[in-house]
Amino acid sequence: MLRAGWLALCAALLVGCAEDPGGEAWQGSTSGGGVSGTVAGTGGSTSSTDESTSSGGEAETEGSSGAMSDSSSGGELPPPYAAVRYPEGRVHSPVTPYVADRWRAYADRSPDPREDVFLKAGASSTVSASTLYCFSSDDSADLARNAQIGDALAYFRGGDAAGSDPFGRDTLAAESGRSAAWVIEGDPSPLHQEWDAISPRWALVHYGTNDMNLGATYGSAMVPFHGAMMSLLDDMLDRGTIPVLFGITRRGDSASANLWVESYNAVIRGMAQSRQVPFVDLHAAIDPLPEHGLSSDGIHLRAFPEGACRLTEQGLQWGYNMRNLVALEALDRGMAVVVDDAPSLDEDAPLFSGEGTEGSPVLVDAFPFAHSGDTSRATTTAIDAYPPCDDADESGPEVRYRLELDAPTALRILVLDRDGVDVDVHVLQAGGDGDACVARADRRIEGALPAGTWDIVVDTYSAGGETFSGEYLLVVLPCEQGDEACAGTIG
Repeated sequence: MLRAGWLALCAALLVGCAEDPGGEAWQGSTSGGGVSGTVAGTGGSTSSTDESTSSGGEAETEGSSGAMSDSSSGGELPPPYAAVRYPEGRVHSPVTPYVADRWRAYADRSPDPREDVFLKAGASSTVSASTLYCFSSDDSADLARNAQIGDALAYFRGGDAAGSDPFGRDTLAAESGRSAAWVIEGDPSPLHQEWDAISPRWALVHYGTNDMNLGATYGSAMVPFHGAMMSLLDDMLDRGTIPVLFGITRRGDSASANLWVESYNAVIRGMAQSRQVPFVDLHAAIDPLPEHGLSSDGIHLRAFPEGACRLTEQGLQWGYNMRNLVALEALDRGMAVVVDDAPSLDEDAPLFSGEGTEGSPVLVDAFPFAHSGDTSRATTTAIDAYPPCDDADESGPEVRYRLELDAPTALRILVLDRDGVDVDVHVLQAGGDGDACVARADRRIEGALPAGTWDIVVDTYSAGGETFSGEYLLVVLPCEQGDEACAGTIG
């Protein structure tokens, strides 16, 4: 069941898969994920077959489960055929039959991109001579025990990126010190200039480290970062180019910034998950290396002196070498699905549990938790106000989540939306209405939450007869030890 089954699924879910920019309307399912940290609750298995470690616009319901008729083949889809969660600790996000079909559907949006060409978008580590360039030469790379990705190396070496292969291409969409906002600004933007020059099927996207420093706080900087990245994602998907998002590595240059690395990675992972596009967890791949793979400045990676594309056991003790390996692995996985039509690459992956209603809240049963929802498609409007917390008009639709803690836990709860959408996040006593509110915020709630069962409600702000519903990303994760922003108590 490939493209035809995908279209049957879209029809059954009543979503415009051909017209949407690639996001989920909101994500609910009936299969639980694994339990992690101090989260207590029900959870199914979280399969990680990756042994190396690890929606703007309309979108479908993420995580619909159970068999669904495939009218094109006369059979049924093997359950669960649903959007998956991207668990922490895997270098590569899982590719189930559902995810594989998503990638092929994205590729079908435009026949123009060259299948064997990828775009590089990022900042200093992307333009570094140690990133991918050495794969351009036949005699500079040594795959060692990683020979299984040799076909991908040869395939993309054969790509025509405006006179170069994509490994050796000097991209217009990357520049030292730049951010995700920079690459989408201008007419044409650096992103569009590069796309027009090489027509890539893939985009290797690595932002976040510089973006962290572009706000009054690391938390405030996350808002424009999320907006720019989502615009980039949807723009590429509209063009038939599939973005591969890379997480960020340790901030050895700044202890305060490093406390936010996990939060930024949870958001990046959540954005990739919202579109079911590839996510590469560089932190999981590189942090265990000597000196965390970092150079003396504590922020850039180190390369093996004998060459950054030496993927030998010795070479892979260096940050750039490991980055090059996982980037090539990501391209290999993409080629297997989009070019070779592999039905899937992973046997299993965690799904979401719950429908987002009072009677069936989405379970926050693993940390870090990320979930993309859309209140314009929510079916519940039970709570109009949260008097103990604020007198704001929250009469629009809401989505409810359930969190059970075995012990008091310092948490960061983030809700990120885009222009034209205004949703707020609330923490309530479990099962309660607006009078049970203990905390409310427009973007972020931080602090220790006592042990027990709690509800997190994402509700839609209303004003002047207008309801500002739409897509959002909710992220819930424990604060890092020593993070003073979480020193207080929620409520």
